[in-house]
Amino acid sequence: MTTLKRYRVVRSIELAVLCAGLFYLFLHTIPRAWATLNTDFPNYYMAASLVHEGYDTARMYEWPWIEREKDHRAVDNRVIGLLPITPFSTLAVWPLTGFKPLAAKHAWILLNLAFLLPIAWMLRSLTGLSYQRVALAFSLSFPLHRNLMYGQFYVLLLLLIVATCWAQLRGLRGLAGGLVAIAAACKVFPVLLFIYFLRRRDWRALIWGAITGLSAASLAVAVFGWNAHRTWLFEILPWILRGEGLQPYTTSASFSGVLHCLFLTEPQWNPHPWHNSPLWFAVLLPLLQTMTLAPAILLIRKADASRSRQLLEWSALLTASLAISTIPASYNFVLMAFPVCVLAATLLQFKRCAWLAVLVIVYLGIGFPLPVPQSPPGLSLLLYVPRLWSMLAVLLGNYLLLWRDPCLTDSTRDWTRYVWAAAMTVSLVVTVRSTLHVERAMRQEYAYRLPLKIQGYVNASPQSAVNLVRYSAFTLDGYHLVSQDHTGNTSEPSAGSEYDDLSFTSGFGHLFVERASSPDSQILDVQQPSRIVVEDAREPMLSADGESVAFVRDLLGRGRLEVRNLSDNNPRADATLTPASVNVYEASYLSEREYAFSAVEDGRPPRIYLTDALHSNTPLALGESRFPALSPDSHWLAYSRLDHSVWNLWLRNQETGATFRVGDVPCNQIQPSWEEDSKTLLYSTDCGRSVWFTAVARREVVP
Repeated sequence: MTTLKRYRVVRSIELAVLCAGLFYLFLHTIPRAWATLNTDFPNYYMAASLVHEGYDTARMYEWPWIEREKDHRAVDNRVIGLLPITPFSTLAVWPLTGFKPLAAKHAWILLNLAFLLPIAWMLRSLTGLSYQRVALAFSLSFPLHRNLMYGQFYVLLLLLIVATCWAQLRGLRGLAGGLVAIAAACKVFPVLLFIYFLRRRDWRALIWGAITGLSAASLAVAVFGWNAHRTWLFEILPWILRGEGLQPYTTSASFSGVLHCLFLTEPQWNPHPWHNSPLWFAVLLPLLQTMTLAPAILLIRKADASRSRQLLEWSALLTASLAISTIPASYNFVLMAFPVCVLAATLLQFKRCAWLAVLVIVYLGIGFPLPVPQSPPGLSLLLYVPRLWSMLAVLLGNYLLLWRDPCLTDSTRDWTRYVWAAAMTVSLVVTVRSTLHVERAMRQEYAYRLPLKIQGYVNASPQSAVNLVRYSAFTLDGYHLVSQDHTGNTSEPSAGSEYDDLSFTSGFGHLFVERASSPDSQILDVQQPSRIVVEDAREPMLSADGESVAFVRDLLGRGRLEVRNLSDNNPRADATLTPASVNVYEASYLSEREYAFSAVEDGRPPRIYLTDALHSNTPLALGESRFPALSPDSHWLAYSRLDHSVWNLWLRNQETGATFRVGDVPCNQIQPSWEEDSKTLLYSTDCGRSVWFTAVARREVVP
């Protein structure tokens, strides 16, 4: 076959594959994406909508809080949550909040399709590939279909990253730095791209990146407030960095997910790892991440400003950043269209057709969805992560092209490489030590964990009743009240319901449940039968004598504590217990003379207030604190205090004012409630799990 005939055959095959991909996109993916709200787009839309409506969004990262607001707006998506989304990224859908949710998703899909046009133009300009081959790279990207289906963010992120490289190669270094800063403000991992500017000592790009980053952060803080950002920065980001921002025991394309499954035990999610060893986990995770990323950093050559070299360096750094990501969802890998186009152009230049065919196969493997068993036994888990191996294969090929580049023979004289190598070594040692401490300390909590038969992703707000433990379980079907007796028998009366049961209280023959729906939440007494007790209220609390019920009522996301006498069903008789100047988060109520609540005032961190017969609402000197729980005998106040970015349990003696620390672990202990003996606490804990993906624990805290 002559060269001309071979060329025509290849072009025909490319065109046929492209047409098949376009048919699949427009006849399958887009119609399905157009028809429903699913997973991710409602998360962005809800956060932007709340701000658009003037809501206080300080608590928007809390699972039940954002779920409640979603239910009030009748958003057609069963569950919702903002972890680990940055506040700034939600501003991208701000202009669409004037539409209904599904109409807003339609507009977002059209915008994403429009983004592909400038991306294709820039990729052609950068790599010299034809538009047909650039379009072919898109059509072979299954992650692109996922992006459109879920209304995700990564097509926009791809636009920002490709535009960064395009601007850099045209000498628009300030613009390049600013674009990377915007990408990093949207998603965490693009911050690693600043390493490129550091290695090339491009101070203009770094300065403009810093200015743009500070401007983006200032804008987000002005819109969402400091408390939401403080929560994300100090309480969520550390968990994300070690792979525990979402369910970590998953067969995913990350070192973190694989190592969690192989080496860390968790009673419900991963009871039988291949080899239970926090030490091996602590050593291997940072070691593998460092070994993956280090060549991308060390192979950057400041003295070589050739176009091909810089494209390969950008490709390697982006691929390495994705490979070490701790939360790699399938749609993330739409970003691989950029490195694959760069590598394809390089291989075509050198006429390495066999390697180009391998690249296409590996590219398909990165995005192709494969079925995975629920819990693959032992090391067989490694057979079910083809995306991880495919990513490493692409990265290895990229590194070989950089290593064998003959343009410079004196690159070893760059002494800064040794500084970077030393810095990464120190970082590795520090990370191993800190990770080992955290993972070992977390597992101390397992001794107090209750063996619940019905396990949600979140098991929240546990309370004790006669021979029962009740809690709210968050599953993919929503939030349901679960009861488990001392023999292990369980009941889930609201399972399958279209409503969410987000909070509850019980006693004196009552079981009050908050049922979230549109346009507000209702508190019902489900034992009489489903009688509505209070409209537009959340988090019911029954008084110690059973004569009244307290609750929190919200106005634009700001809570106030109120109480109603159960013998008087007149809403106008509700008594307000807290001043308008404070935003009540949660409370503990014994009577109108004795209650405590956590609240925020004037944008300061939350703290606990204690009342008396005069309703003085005095703030206690307990530091940043939440989740108050008054003991039935009135002698103790249990609460959670923020220390080193986690919430741990403390006790306060109500007679002397002395405080005592109950837990000292690098994970959260929240939502305490007392058992009748006033000695034992039930509480929620995320130790060994993911941030705020809590299990239920019981601990005797008073001798």
